[in-house]
Amino acid sequence: MISFNESGGPLCIACTGDQPADHECPGCGSTVKGAGSAQCDACSIAARLRREVSLNAAAIEREWVASLFTAFGEWLLAKNVATGALPKTAVRAFPFFRAIDLDAETHQPIVAADLLRIFDSKQLRANLNVTRFLCERYGFQIDDAARAVARDQALIARGLEESASKPWAEYLAGYKAWLEGRPSRTQAQYFRTAQAFCEATELSECFDQSDLVKYLESAPGSRANLSVWVSFVRSRYGWTVTMPPKIAQRPSIKRDALTLADLLQRVSVPSSAVERDLAVTIELAYGFAPGTLRRQVTGLNEAGDLLTRDGIVTVQQEMKEIVSEWSRRVF
Repeated sequence: MISFNESGGPLCIACTGDQPADHECPGCGSTVKGAGSAQCDACSIAARLRREVSLNAAAIEREWVASLFTAFGEWLLAKNVATGALPKTAVRAFPFFRAIDLDAETHQPIVAADLLRIFDSKQLRANLNVTRFLCERYGFQIDDAARAVARDQALIARGLEESASKPWAEYLAGYKAWLEGRPSRTQAQYFRTAQAFCEATELSECFDQSDLVKYLESAPGSRANLSVWVSFVRSRYGWTVTMPPKIAQRPSIKRDALTLADLLQRVSVPSSAVERDLAVTIELAYGFAPGTLRRQVTGLNEAGDLLTRDGIVTVQQEMKEIVSEWSRRVF
């Protein structure tokens, strides 16, 4: 009578009866059912994993990286219960080690910066086993802060690469060096704004305030970042460009219209108005922050326009007398 195992396969006579045969696994010495010299499941899986790793390691050019891949396979065996999926897990890590192999800047011992340079956060998350293995082996950690720094530096590096053949490449390279020492996130923000400005203006030499005004019309939220770029070109290259005024709004602005209308009545005869009313009227009409007019304005030009630390604010005819009277009292 034929007997069958749990999987439905037929059993030989030696494996059935009152005293079925067994033998020692040649790999680990554990008891294996049946006669012969077959390995146990765990040893069989380990042998298959080592064979697969060895075949793939042959395609890795640098010997120390190939040895590292082999060590990763042994690490998997030590850390996990042997299952049929384990050899596949090892083989899936081959592209990760191959990327390390192809990166000329990476040498022994590997450091966190190497992984963060070669792989982005998505790739590291997709290869958690390898990342953990390397962290354990070399004694470093890769935390969220390190990933953020790497991401920011990668943004800058990509920007330099994109601009390498452009007329403004030299300026951006100098700007990157000038920004060093600031937080990485800040560096990336300042650099990308400068790159976008260079691309928008097709920069090849000194730009002027009109270029800044035009760019800010399309990207008004970049003013603070752009001002740092302007400071850089002024200090590094001696360009005389200045940031445009933050405002230059028409006096008929809708915001705070009632307040402005009331103030205009009170200063209708400027020579009789109190100085504070004159100042507040100008601040509100031209968008200066409250109380900053005296600090921002340095005088008037011949046309009666306001000269500010950031450039000229054109004064409309209906505001000329008010501005002139305020200027006469404070300068």
